[in-house]
Formats: sequence, structure tokens, C-alpha cells
Amino acid sequence: MSLNSVVIGGTSGVGLATARYLNEQGYAVIIGGRSKYQKEREIVSECIDVTKEDSVKQFFSSINVNALNSLIYSAGVTIERKSIESFDVSDYLRLHDVNLLGAILTLKYAYPLLKKAKGKVVIVNSFASRTYSQFSGFEYTITKSGLSGLVKQLAIEWAKDEVLINAVFPSMVETSMLRKNVEKPVLEAIEEKIPLGRIARPKEIASAIEFLVSDKNKYMTGAGIDINGGQFLTG
Repeated sequence: MSLNSVVIGGTSGVGLATARYLNEQGYAVIIGGRSKYQKEREIVSECIDVTKEDSVKQFFSSINVNALNSLIYSAGVTIERKSIESFDVSDYLRLHDVNLLGAILTLKYAYPLLKKAKGKVVIVNSFASRTYSQFSGFEYTITKSGLSGLVKQLAIEWAKDEVLINAVFPSMVETSMLRKNVEKPVLEAIEEKIPLGRIARPKEIASAIEFLVSDKNKYMTGAGIDINGGQFLTG
């Protein structure tokens, strides 16, 4: 029987690339997103609004699994960088509710299923929480930094049930959204400063995630994998 995996925020970007990669590796994948993803028959898609507890609860009670081998949380939103003098509470709460609260609610309702399978969790964090964000606001960096604390705390609390939780910290990733929102000259200037000379490809993030949720990982928990082409060194 193949391993099953839920990817929250799996309808685009890194989440979708991860769902596709896991499917290629033989996982039974369920995508959760604000709208259903219906382009690939072999990947199941269900609606979830991670900012609403009832929606998260309904999602995990309705998916057709008795135990969950792995969960990837890749939902996230950002905001344009601006001065703290222009701080807007409603903008911050929107980021907080998706980036951090959504992860907490997802883990709350996924955990009973994860315990049954001694499952594994990967939180898709951000390079910003390791350093700072060049383009997004401090609100984004704050919410992503909160995810780091969540992973560390739950790694200890969940160890007794042998549920592993880790994070990946990608820098910029080659997605259609990135190309749409960042002008080519700006992107080229960024790539010139990266030691490896280019931004990351989605599959490079997905393969790291797959390692963390696979049977190959039996002892890593509370850890973070940096995927940034040498921009932030942790060796």
C-alpha cells in the first residue's frame, strides 16, 4: 500500500510542485486549497480555508484516510514591504491567519491521523525567517519566524508519539507567480548575487520535502533544511 500525503496550499507554486513530485514517487496525494485543483486526475483535491477552524476540521474529517503518513503545510501569503509607520492591523492579521494560525489549526486536526501512522510533517517556511525579507514586509518575516518556534516546540511534544516535524527554508523559487511579480532585470540582479548563480527550481524544494516525509528519514525532527544556493550558510 502506498504512503498517503496531504499537501495544504497545494494548488500552486512549491505546494503544487511537491504534490506532483510525491505523486511521481508513488504517494497517494490529497491537495487542500481555497479552491479545488482539477487538472490532474491522479491527485485528489479538496477545499479548505485554513483561516477558519470549522473548514479545517471539516477537511480532515472528510478525507478518506484512517491514518496520515505525511503532511506538508505550504499555504502562505505575503505583503509589500513598507515602513512600520504604515503598519495596518488588518493587513497583518491576514498574513498571520494564513501563514501561522492556519498552520496551527491544520496541525491540530491532522495530529490524530498522524499519530496513528507515526507520520511526518514538513512546514514550508522561508529564507526570510533565517535573515530578513528583501521584498516582503516585516509582517511576513514575523509570521514565518513564528513557524520556526512552532516546529521546535512540537518536535519535543510529539516525540513520544514518534511523529516527526521539520521545516524547509527556501529562498526565491522559480514559479510563474515570481516571474509575473518580479521584473526580469530585478530577478537577474538577484541571481548575480547568489553563489550558485540562479534561483531555486520547485523540484529542488520538493525533493528535499520528500526526503523528510519518506521512510529514509527516521531520526530528524525539529530541524530545518536551508535551500538557498549558498546565500545563508549554516554548515
